[in-house]
Amino acid sequence: MDVNGPTPWAGGVTLPRAVVVSIVALVTALASWSGALADMPPPAQVTSLYETATGNSVSRDCGYSAPLPSNTAQAFWAFCDTAIYGSAGELTGFIGGSTAAVGPYTAGQVPTGLRELPTPPSPAGTTPDDGAPAPFLPSPTGLLLPDGSTPCGSVGTGSYPASWITGLTRGPDRKIGSGRNGRDLFFLTYINVCVSGTLQWSVQSWGNAFYDPATNQVISSDTVFRREATNVDLGWQRQLGSPVFFSDGYLYLFAAHCDDAAFGACGAGRTILARTSWRSSTGWANVDSYRYWTASGWVASPAAAESIMPGPRPFAVDVNTYQDGRLALVEQTSIAGHYRLWRASSPTGPWTSGAEAVVPGCESSTTNWCYAFIGHPELSTTGSLLMSYYDPDYAHLRLAAVSW
Repeated sequence: MDVNGPTPWAGGVTLPRAVVVSIVALVTALASWSGALADMPPPAQVTSLYETATGNSVSRDCGYSAPLPSNTAQAFWAFCDTAIYGSAGELTGFIGGSTAAVGPYTAGQVPTGLRELPTPPSPAGTTPDDGAPAPFLPSPTGLLLPDGSTPCGSVGTGSYPASWITGLTRGPDRKIGSGRNGRDLFFLTYINVCVSGTLQWSVQSWGNAFYDPATNQVISSDTVFRREATNVDLGWQRQLGSPVFFSDGYLYLFAAHCDDAAFGACGAGRTILARTSWRSSTGWANVDSYRYWTASGWVASPAAAESIMPGPRPFAVDVNTYQDGRLALVEQTSIAGHYRLWRASSPTGPWTSGAEAVVPGCESSTTNWCYAFIGHPELSTTGSLLMSYYDPDYAHLRLAAVSW
C-alpha cells in the first residue's frame, strides 16, 4: 500500500473508502474538563491535542464516536488506518489497522480537543496532551497474501495485516464476560484484511469485540465469519457493520453493495440486514446464530438476503440511533459526495428516504472523492445531523451539518 496518502478501502457496511485512518479513544482522566471550549462550527476538521501541540497532521477516516458511559460530556472515537504528517507535509508515521481517542464535545460543533489513547491495556490517563496516535486493536494473525500461502506482512512483500473498524455502539443491558454490564462497554465490529498494495487488499474475516473504556482494555474479541477459500474475499453480506442492540432482544447489523455503478454514481444496489440474539450469552460470537432478513422471514443463507428498503443505491451505508429514538441510515450514492438520509423506527423498517443532497465541498473535490460518511448522534441536533467524512483535498477527517 502507498502510505503517502489515504487509499479507498472496502469494509463492513461500506464499499471503497480510505485505508488511512485511526480508531477508538477515551480516558476517564479527562472527566475534569468542563467542555469543548475550542470546538468549531461545521464544516471543520476533527483534530486532536497532538495536532495542536506539534503542528503535525493526522490523516484518517472511518471516525465512529459515542459518549462515554461514565461521563456523557466526553466522547470516545474509533478510527481506521492512520498516517501522520509533519508540519512541512512530510510523512512521519503510519499505523495500519486502528487508533482511538477521547475528548469533550458540544452538540452541533466539531471536536478539536481529542486526546489520543495509548495501546490497550495501557492506562488511558498515561497519554500526555501531545501524545501521538497509537495502535488500538491488535493486528490479526493468520492472514495470507493472494498466492494463498505467504503470510501477510512477510518481510519484503510490502504488505500488512489490519483490522478495520466497521461500527461502534454501546453494549446491551446484560452481563458480559466476568460480570461487567454491557452498558458500561463499547461493542465494535471489524473486518480483517491483508493490504498488499495500493488499492489492493483482501477481506479475509469479520469479527466483533467488547471494549472497556474505564480500563482501556479489549475484554473480548471473536472472529465470527471466515472466507471460504484463500483466493476469494469474504462475501460482502458477511462484512457487517453499524451494530444496533434493539429492545426486542436482537443485535442488528447492516451491509451494503452497489450492483450497478457508472460515472462515479451507484445506479442500483442492495442494503441488507442481519441479526443475532443479544440475550444469548454467545449470540454475537456464534457463526450459526446469524439470520438474514427477507420479505418472507429470516433465513440462514447470506446469499438469500433481500434489501430492506426500496430502490437502494449504496456505495456505503452507516446506521445509528438518534435522540428521537429513531434510526437514521446515511447512504452514500456517489463519489462526488451525494447521499440520502433514510429514517425508520426499527431496523426492519419501513424505511423512508429524504431528498438526495451533497456534502458541502465534496462536489468540488480536486484530488479524489469524499467517502466514509458516518453519522454522530451525540453531536447531532434537532435541526441537523452531524456527519463525518474524509475529504482528500484536506487529507483529513471533517464534520459537516446536514439537514434531516
